[in-house]
Amino acid sequence: MALRADRRASGVLVLGSALLLFAPAVLAQPRGAAPAPMAPPVADDPRATAAAPAPSAEAATYGDTLRAYHAALARRRLGSGDQLTAEDVRARLADVEALARAGRTDEAIARVMDVTEHPRFEAYAETDDGRAALWQLGDALASAGAYAPARAYLRRLLAQPTAWQSPATFARRAVRRLVEIGMAADDPAGAVLDLQGVPASAPEETRGDIAYVTGRAREAAGDPDGAVAAYANVGRSSRFWAQATYLHGLVLVDQRRFKDGEKLFCELADPGRNDRTSPVFGDERYFAIRDLARLALGRVAHEQSRFDDARYYYYLVPRDSNRLAEAVYEAATSRYEKKDYAGARELLGQLDAIAGAAGHHRYEDEAKILDAYVDLAECKFEDADRKLLAFLARYVPVLDGARRVADSDASMQAVLVAARTGSDAGAAEIVGAVVTADTLRTIAALVRLDPAYSAALRRRAVLEREASGLRAARGEIDDIQRGLAATEGARQTTERGLDEPTNVARRALEGVKHALDELEASSAPSDRVRPLRDQLAALDARLSSARQALPATVAASGPTGDDLPDLLRADAARASQLGSRVDVMRAALAAEETRLARDALQRVDVRLSRLLRRARLARIEAVLGRKRTLEVEIEAINDGVIPRSAIDSLDSARFLLDSEEYWPFEGDDWPDEFVGSEVPR
Repeated sequence: MALRADRRASGVLVLGSALLLFAPAVLAQPRGAAPAPMAPPVADDPRATAAAPAPSAEAATYGDTLRAYHAALARRRLGSGDQLTAEDVRARLADVEALARAGRTDEAIARVMDVTEHPRFEAYAETDDGRAALWQLGDALASAGAYAPARAYLRRLLAQPTAWQSPATFARRAVRRLVEIGMAADDPAGAVLDLQGVPASAPEETRGDIAYVTGRAREAAGDPDGAVAAYANVGRSSRFWAQATYLHGLVLVDQRRFKDGEKLFCELADPGRNDRTSPVFGDERYFAIRDLARLALGRVAHEQSRFDDARYYYYLVPRDSNRLAEAVYEAATSRYEKKDYAGARELLGQLDAIAGAAGHHRYEDEAKILDAYVDLAECKFEDADRKLLAFLARYVPVLDGARRVADSDASMQAVLVAARTGSDAGAAEIVGAVVTADTLRTIAALVRLDPAYSAALRRRAVLEREASGLRAARGEIDDIQRGLAATEGARQTTERGLDEPTNVARRALEGVKHALDELEASSAPSDRVRPLRDQLAALDARLSSARQALPATVAASGPTGDDLPDLLRADAARASQLGSRVDVMRAALAAEETRLARDALQRVDVRLSRLLRRARLARIEAVLGRKRTLEVEIEAINDGVIPRSAIDSLDSARFLLDSEEYWPFEGDDWPDEFVGSEVPR
């Protein structure tokens, strides 16, 4: 009997911590936040950060809520009461580490939270095991995407009076994790606030992390001078030295201080700084940032019309870099602007070879137009016209296909997911769009995804994962309440019965949505499907409003108290409320994903429309160039500069005047002539 009581108590505490995890994991997460534990590599515009809301106040209620469960269990003589020994903490930490290594993050959070919020945990909070427990909890919450409570527990660790006493292992690890959370959540300013209490005597690499996140915060706040000062304080022993140096150079280039910015880029791009001499505290992101620095050097040189320097800098981008196509295309453009057409053509040939067997890369459309313009510059008008005709024949269907894909949400998402993950877009199941596989691959290759789109997808994945955990938690509440009711001989009210009608309605709406998807797959007219989708959206909004009103009704009808049944009823009501918020958040994320996807395909539409206009204009230039070539030859012949014998006499079109018309020779017999009664062969 005691064993069953201990298990029941453990289940209640795990359930309480799971419910507490869910709210900040998704619903209190800043817009654009991603659940990845590490800051992402520097993107094309790494300075773009969004202001995020302050940490959720729910993080401060965790201790009170779990202590209420402990007190309720103690009054019923369930569980182990107030007993918690150092051996218990150490054993629980071992379990948590094993769960974290196995990827069972939610279970790890529940297990370690049962320790950190235990009434007797304060006796061990400043020991190595206690600090390890706090850090494990903050790290696991951050890995799950619950940034607000993760920051709260890590701040709790840093606020300990003895946190920075040597060797301060967990304090330094907490600083690293808070910086990573600030970068992943696009909230560097929040990370700066979290780290205000770090002493100046902290290790150099710790101060470097703080300087880097301070620079990001100042830059996001529109203070370039403050950002420059902060980036300059990031030493070479910092893991963020490469990022800070690159961003420092970008700020200087924006200020038109090209020489100073170029000097910083050279520190990163130096070919002598290979894998043996690169900063030992860096990681694989160093090499990606090094390639960005080399591109930046080429662009600075190109901006100043130093085309030979630009060609050298672009040449430094290695063959295995995912920036290679970008570097080769920009190098070809610089050679074209220098009028080194042979060099431009050689680089364009290299760009064709980069695509390999797939035949697609991000700059294939731009490269084909540049190739035709090189022919125009070399007066190879027939070659240019042939290439432009081939471009029009290839990309007009691509433009039409992109527009058809944009008309279907399912098709649009399938193509953009293929573009994001690098999978074969030709193998994607496209609904409601008749597009060839090669056209789909071309569209996916041309898409430039907004980083916010990937962040929205990751946030949606976190939402669905935690929503499944919420459903499981609500089932656990029902089971525990039924068990208590059977033990006490009293009937407990459960939430599932109260909101069962909304669940039935939700399942019905999902069935209607599935039927509409099948209708679109059968190529039904969009003017028939769109009104049905509008009505479905209206019904979904009404259902969400009804679910939001349900928890308030339940809370008003049920008693409140500090006994175990009362706490379970409160958590049941909260679970229902979270379920309604999940529906609202799911709809908002779906709308955001659709908007960003349409924006990506709209940019493809604008880009191809611009290039097709350039191709048509270039064809006019090719025709005018051919006409001018004939005029020059005729003038030269008339002036005796070119003897008539040098002209191919069979090319009769060369000798016609503007008022004459040329009919090519078609043989002795025409197809519609008859000789006697026989048809000529």
